Amino acid sequence: MVTKTVLGLVVVATIISGGLAVDAAAAPAADAAACYGSVSLLKGKNNTCSSARHWNAIRNAKSKYGDWVGRSRWSSQRACWANVVSYGMTAR
Repeated sequence: MVTKTVLGLVVVATIISGGLAVDAAAAPAADAAACYGSVSLLKGKNNTCSSARHWNAIRNAKSKYGDWVGRSRWSSQRACWANVVSYGMTAR
């Protein structure tokens, strides 16, 4: 009984510590993306970055980019592109 309890506690501690490590590793990416938001297929809002722009990755074609915009501005695509495989915002 004691062995099963200790083994169970070790498994739980391992799972919890692994979860904390994953959260700590993901935190910098979340902080970096916090400066922009409301990203959709056609546009994204630069909340607090000095400059950011929206992009669409197109299958078998070059990516398409919106204009670089300052804080509190929207970066938009000029058209609705076919074969979009991903989209997002990039800050500089």
